[in-house]
Amino acid sequence: MSRSPPWAALATVCLIGAGLLVAAAEAPEPAATAPVAAPVASAAADPAAEAFGLEHWTFSPSALRGRAVYERCCIGCHGPQGLGDGPAAGWLDPRPRNFQKGAFKFRTTPSGELPLLEDIVHVVNCGLNGSAMRSFPLLPEPSKNDVAAYVLSLAEFGLVKQEVDDVMEDDDLSLQEVLDDEYEELKAEVLEYAYELVWPVSMERRPTMNSASVERGRVLYEAQCTACHGATGVGDGPSSFHLRDWKDAPIRPRDFTTGVFRAGSRPEDIFMRMRTGLNGTPMPAVAGSDADLWDITHYLMSLVDTSRPRVVHPASCEAHDASRSTDR
Repeated sequence: MSRSPPWAALATVCLIGAGLLVAAAEAPEPAATAPVAAPVASAAADPAAEAFGLEHWTFSPSALRGRAVYERCCIGCHGPQGLGDGPAAGWLDPRPRNFQKGAFKFRTTPSGELPLLEDIVHVVNCGLNGSAMRSFPLLPEPSKNDVAAYVLSLAEFGLVKQEVDDVMEDDDLSLQEVLDDEYEELKAEVLEYAYELVWPVSMERRPTMNSASVERGRVLYEAQCTACHGATGVGDGPSSFHLRDWKDAPIRPRDFTTGVFRAGSRPEDIFMRMRTGLNGTPMPAVAGSDADLWDITHYLMSLVDTSRPRVVHPASCEAHDASRSTDR
């Protein structure tokens, strides 16, 4: 068939976004004023409907700069307010992240916590292999930090908004009453809980991969992982066809034999996915010591089918790391 695949339309969006990277970096810095108007009109603009919106949120100067980058490079997929509802979203599987839900898969923070700024920058740098989330290597470093600050601020806003909405409904209060009497304390409590645990998660130095480590990892894998990922690691365990994500959408476990791991395929990346779990998915943090998780990591690496052609995107972290090692 000669029909273009559904993602062909996305390629145009991505190319346009790439062409706008320089404009994003050179865009004038917005004024760092107190609560900033939302990129689009919110429900609060309707006198008949009270809603806590982005116009009530105060962004840091870095996040304000990042909003300009976001609106040029990210809005097509993630939408004007970070809800994962951009014009290209309907073409994508998996769908773009809804940042306001605060459920970030790829973090160095404990399960259930918000990510570090550096975690978001890592995804901007590397992209997510096997998805439509491309990397942005040409974006200047300050702009990467700024857009990460804006994304993290959207997540914080979303968690606070959920609490404000609940208080308004449960206590039958108007939005103005909440803003006047409870908002600052409520916001502080929500953010304290979002960053409650000790983070980032520590990681012991990786031990040498050898046959003994792989065998120990196989035993641990069979005890904890086969129900979803299957006996041979291709993602066909007995539970694999019934798994749902936080949106109640079907989600399949990773096929380890492909060697494609989102947010990085280094052993350290695989280890961290197990240690922290993937928020918003059925993948929990894996119990065990660092030694146990390194053994499982080595076993997962042994499952990769090296005979299968593996195309590494030239802008990915893997390609960047490979070129650096070749240069040495």
